Amino acid sequence: MMCADASVQVEDNALSDKILNSINLEVISRIEKELEVYDLISLVFLLYDVPDTALDRLIILQRISRDIEGSHLNLLFDWALSAQGRPTWRQHFLEALAVCQLYNVIRKLGFHVPTIKRLYSTNEDSSHINPMKKILYQICENMTADTFENFKKTLASFDMNVLQYDTCELVLLQLMSQKFITLKLLNNERNYTSGECKIEQLAKIIDREPELKKYATILRNTESKMNVKLESPSTSVEKSFNGNLNIKEDNNTETCDFNEVFNMIEKLHLEDIPIDLKSDRQPSINLNDRYKISNEKRVGICCIINQEVFYPSKESMEYGNENALPRRDGSTKDKIMLEKTMRGLNFDIITRDNLNSNEMIAFIQEVLKKVSAEDSVFMLCILSHGIRGCVYAADSIPIKVDYIQSLVDDKQSLRGKPKVLILQACQVVDATSPLVTDSPHNMRKTDFLVCWATAPEFAAFRHPRAGSLFIQILCGIINARGKREHFLDLFTMVNDKVVTICTLRGIEQAPIVNHTLRKKLYLQMSG
Repeated sequence: MMCADASVQVEDNALSDKILNSINLEVISRIEKELEVYDLISLVFLLYDVPDTALDRLIILQRISRDIEGSHLNLLFDWALSAQGRPTWRQHFLEALAVCQLYNVIRKLGFHVPTIKRLYSTNEDSSHINPMKKILYQICENMTADTFENFKKTLASFDMNVLQYDTCELVLLQLMSQKFITLKLLNNERNYTSGECKIEQLAKIIDREPELKKYATILRNTESKMNVKLESPSTSVEKSFNGNLNIKEDNNTETCDFNEVFNMIEKLHLEDIPIDLKSDRQPSINLNDRYKISNEKRVGICCIINQEVFYPSKESMEYGNENALPRRDGSTKDKIMLEKTMRGLNFDIITRDNLNSNEMIAFIQEVLKKVSAEDSVFMLCILSHGIRGCVYAADSIPIKVDYIQSLVDDKQSLRGKPKVLILQACQVVDATSPLVTDSPHNMRKTDFLVCWATAPEFAAFRHPRAGSLFIQILCGIINARGKREHFLDLFTMVNDKVVTICTLRGIEQAPIVNHTLRKKLYLQMSG
């Protein structure tokens, strides 16, 4: 029988048999009806020994809880019914309540909450619940919504079908069911049963999420304690993580006050940039030295790929990159600026965000199919992290820019027409990636213009609220001079402004352009 807010003092080394024995099937059923669905899911995750059973029941609960409020399927009652043969099943249940911090329930049962905390929340030796499950539960509790979505995408790259699950507990149960991770079970005497506890694949994934990184170490240490043969957890780690990807793109360095930098950008007197106005006023213009703009109402297509959120994938982890790719906060500012600028020049804008490597290639191919005979220019803008000669997809896979050029060059309707690649990404060197080439600007294709935000071996800088130096200055100069100057002259102005500002602030970034253009490229109709 449940007690109303009783406060019963219990010895630290023992629980009152009288209060323990008051926990029966009727009480369990009553507790279950009072719990929120998310608390019930956590308790099932901690209490059920067979992951397949827990997963099957929680899948049904997930499905009906969306439509029928308060439908709990007697999950705790069924567990208690099957667990009654164990002499410590009540302690098992009590510990689960403590781990989930359901102190109000513990208090109603008549127990002294501080004592229960000492016994079960902090005392590992008193554990009736698998210590590894406790750690996995803590991972669930500390995983943000964005990290959870990335976590599911990462697991999907390992052929784990988890995208349909709403909670982290269901995902982890699926991993147990599929033997992606295995836990050593506890018997009635609280000793570990035979068999290996294996969590290294999960630890590698968790290791790449900054907010969860500490749990990777805890998982490995606990695995060592639980396994019969103690093996240094660092051995397998060193084999997989023998490289160190030093992502410098978009760093906020201590030597640079980016608020001042972007104040300088806003104050740029772009109209003061010296240009030869006489050439624009000549009575006759040589149209043979410039690419033809066929339709002033549709100059061409501008495709923008904005990679702001990244997650590790199986393939990226096999490269041995130790560090996670951080969010590129502020990249959306660049995307919006590019969309506005290119729309003002009568480009048809097609934009996508956070594409994995397969999606990224498929999207470029899809956009290329939309290119028509009336399109005079094709522009592809990629905003992402990068290493020398490559840009990263959202699944942390580096893609060669040379390969992207080949995709564009294969489009027959673009033969003889200018194709522009704008790349806001670093070009730091990473020796661990098999995709990196020593000659990143292999310009075998004709009529290409490839503009990098920075030169090889250097970083490109971005402000998390204002956007990147390169894109913001590029768009500002195109808006001011894009109707009169051809692109190479525009880029020269961009280079000057970026280098000038970076030099004043004590940082190094110098945009670089490579091209095989045969004529001058104007972004407006000639005439």
